[in-house]
Amino acid sequence: MPTATAINGGSSIAACLARKPTIKPTITSGICSANYSVCRCSGENRTTAAPFQSWVLARPTWFRTAAGSEGPVTVEATKSAVEGLKSSDGGDEEKVDKGEKGFSEEKAARMNRRHKGSSEVVGNADLLTIPGVGPKNLRKLMEKGFREMAELKQFYKDKFLGKSNDTMVEYLQSSVGIIHRNHAESITAFIKESVDEELKDVDIDVKAAAKKRITFCVEGNISVGKTTFLQRIVRDTIELRDLVEVVPEPIDKWQDIGPDHFNILDAFYAEPHRYAYTFQNYVFVTRVMQERESSGGVKPLRLMERSVFSDRMVFVRAVHEAKWMNEMEISIYDSWFDPVVSVLPGLIPDGFIYLRASPDTCHQRMKLRRRAEEGGVSLDYLRDLHEKHESWLFPFQSGHHGVLSVSKLPEQMDKSLHPDIRDRVFNLEGDHMHSSIQKVPALVLDCEANIDFSRDIEAKEHYARQVAEFFKYVKNRKEVSSSQAGDSGLLGNRQILLPREGGLFLPNEKHFPQSALKSLEFRRAMSFMSGQ
Repeated sequence: MPTATAINGGSSIAACLARKPTIKPTITSGICSANYSVCRCSGENRTTAAPFQSWVLARPTWFRTAAGSEGPVTVEATKSAVEGLKSSDGGDEEKVDKGEKGFSEEKAARMNRRHKGSSEVVGNADLLTIPGVGPKNLRKLMEKGFREMAELKQFYKDKFLGKSNDTMVEYLQSSVGIIHRNHAESITAFIKESVDEELKDVDIDVKAAAKKRITFCVEGNISVGKTTFLQRIVRDTIELRDLVEVVPEPIDKWQDIGPDHFNILDAFYAEPHRYAYTFQNYVFVTRVMQERESSGGVKPLRLMERSVFSDRMVFVRAVHEAKWMNEMEISIYDSWFDPVVSVLPGLIPDGFIYLRASPDTCHQRMKLRRRAEEGGVSLDYLRDLHEKHESWLFPFQSGHHGVLSVSKLPEQMDKSLHPDIRDRVFNLEGDHMHSSIQKVPALVLDCEANIDFSRDIEAKEHYARQVAEFFKYVKNRKEVSSSQAGDSGLLGNRQILLPREGGLFLPNEKHFPQSALKSLEFRRAMSFMSGQ
């Protein structure tokens, strides 16, 4: 490659600079390393459509010739070359400055966006630690208003504490928009475990509050007015609104079973011979599930629509007597009824509220509400159910027509009852009464009259006062019973029993030996149903 040197004066360098697009100069050792001018150009004889950007490093100093003489021509040539470079670029330097400025602004904006996104991620980093929460699910949670894990935990405490995990899983999928169920289940499980850990410190207080909580089961015939009572009287009156948590009968579960959405309530009414045992068995299971889901409530009084005891003493008995449930099926039902109730004390209420009306009145109300499944329910069936409710919860004058008997409270206890309910409260007792509800009080309310509770405010408040006074009475009674029991750990006067003699039915039609029955650990066998 040709080279140009500065040994013999400035003319050679000037020639080199003038040919900058095609000649790459080299500087020999004759040039002082501290005072130099360099032009970096393309290779010799190589042309391009647009000239390459050239960089000239120049200092206002003198080049030295080999002979040591100063060469002002060299300096002038260098200045001319630099000016030539600027002019040959056609003003690109100004464009470069503007381009560099635009680039700097774009970079700064990009850095700001990155910083903002980083801050957002940092602010929600704890949500990303939850299993099942990735970038997409994080965005969905944030759009729903959950900016940090503490907010999600508080929402769980307010809405789902004490309830089945499925309720929160369903919320995350339907309301938040989390597509995959396993993600929703992972989030729910993690939040539940975290909340449970936080509540360990106050676990003693929670258990104490649960022990003080009162549970009433609202009983009555079909169409007697239980829904009206629970919605219009309990939820809409000042006396009870903040006092009561209502747990309605799980009819929706009976009407929608499995992926095929089977309606077992409708199937039972249509073919009672085929579905009587299956239906009553599933009713019991759903009541167990419902009790567990509502056990974590904080309101002092829990009102549950019907109970496992009315299932057994009224409806199971009715279908058995109607020959819709055979001897084998009733034996199977009885074989597990006692042991399950024994390990699930939450199924045993502190009191009953019996809504009483004649079968004819119930029949008229049933025709008015027009529930599709009840189209085939006859007046005779309602009369049979009425008789069984009466013999269970209300005093039967002859004392011989019912499975159970009810006696009035002893006179010495009447003093603690409010005058509005003094003649309406009875104790359940009798040889055929289940041991766990012996001596449990029952309040009987007359619901024969057709009252429009949306207009008759006085009547509605009268019913509400009776329930409130009954609550006060049972609460005081429970506190007295607990103080007498001390630290013995007993549940008042409730007795835990194994199944009745001969209660287990075997395929060979023989009864399970009583000696072997006593040795069985039913608490351990049934503990899975209580979540222990």
